[in-house]
Amino acid sequence: METDSAWKDNSDGDLLQYDFSRPSHWTSERAAAEHAEIAVLLERAESDAGASGWLQLARRLPGALRAALIAELRAGNQLAGIGSTGWPNDGSIVVNMRERFSAARRAPPPGVVWRELNDPHYAREELSQKVGSVEFLVLT
Repeated sequence: METDSAWKDNSDGDLLQYDFSRPSHWTSERAAAEHAEIAVLLERAESDAGASGWLQLARRLPGALRAALIAELRAGNQLAGIGSTGWPNDGSIVVNMRERFSAARRAPPPGVVWRELNDPHYAREELSQKVGSVEFLVLT
């Protein structure tokens, strides 16, 4: 798996941001296979100190939201980036997807809220889950 080579660490101090950019030599099929492998990695709940920064962040998503993300990856959607920049709350993790939701929109897991926003300055759609006062998001 070459997934790690497709991730760019754009972090700055305590602000964590990892962006996924498919290498130019990858075919669409190759990119789909890599994202399917990402879904498998996300299903493994274990904490791996040697895991890449993007994977460590993704594994910190609450279980129901992570399940929605995995369903989207399995439905063919692809990641654009993941970060923890203190927005919308300290401790929040925000995942950006390339396409609109398909699987998660129809039936989000219990505890996950889907909203259609169509805001060109923010997002088209949002999946969110709150744990205490911290909101976790997956956006399109």
